Amino acid sequence: MRECQGFAPDAELHIFRVFTNNQVSYTSWFLDAFNYAILKKIDVLNLSIGGPDFMDHPFVDKVWELTANNVIMVSAIGNDGPLYGTLNNPADQMDVIGVGGIDFEDNIARFSSRGMTTWELPGGYGRMKPDIVTYGAGVRGSGVKG
Repeated sequence: MRECQGFAPDAELHIFRVFTNNQVSYTSWFLDAFNYAILKKIDVLNLSIGGPDFMDHPFVDKVWELTANNVIMVSAIGNDGPLYGTLNNPADQMDVIGVGGIDFEDNIARFSSRGMTTWELPGGYGRMKPDIVTYGAGVRGSGVKG
């Protein structure tokens, strides 16, 4: 068997399943995963998910609790572009690092969501998102052949 150490060979990965095979999920499943992350003092939590429900107060409050406990929260910003105001929760929160996609000409990819955070000022006129971007279209991956 061949081994590929990657960029962070000493990192520990904790994988939380919060969706069924049919893409059904419940807030309580996320809250359980978030509580475990706080208990285990996880440094970074990545959510490659997003949705329009910024009024899910238990979820939003738990995200604030995570970041108050020094957990760096990173979340996909969404694929609902190209218009402004298409951010998805939790990436629309001010204490979450929202990740968007760019094309190979370094422009925000047409599909990538964008807009202002919804939590800093009334009406959502807060900080511009995405916070960071990476190539999101036509990207090739690597693998290990055995």
